[in-house]
Amino acid sequence: MKRRNEQSLAEAIAYLIDGAGMREKMDELDIASWWDEVTGPMIARHTTAITLKRGRLLVRVDSAPLRQELTFMRVTIAERLNQRMGRAVVAEVVLQ
Repeated sequence: MKRRNEQSLAEAIAYLIDGAGMREKMDELDIASWWDEVTGPMIARHTTAITLKRGRLLVRVDSAPLRQELTFMRVTIAERLNQRMGRAVVAEVVLQ
């Protein structure tokens, strides 16, 4: 009996990305590219850095009042990003 080692191109690429440990960095890049769409242009304009580390999304903003406002929106932002990603990537949003 012949052994088949067939998989789709998407599965092969996902396997390589996971094997090389690049999944989290690629997720971070996806989140950064969707940040404007998910949060709106005003929040995106005041966002200076976005970093993803082990499910924690670290967001740095340049306005203290905006940071305070975003603390109330943390769960909603995480839900929107996870929905956009199609899987649970962001467990917590931390504002700096």
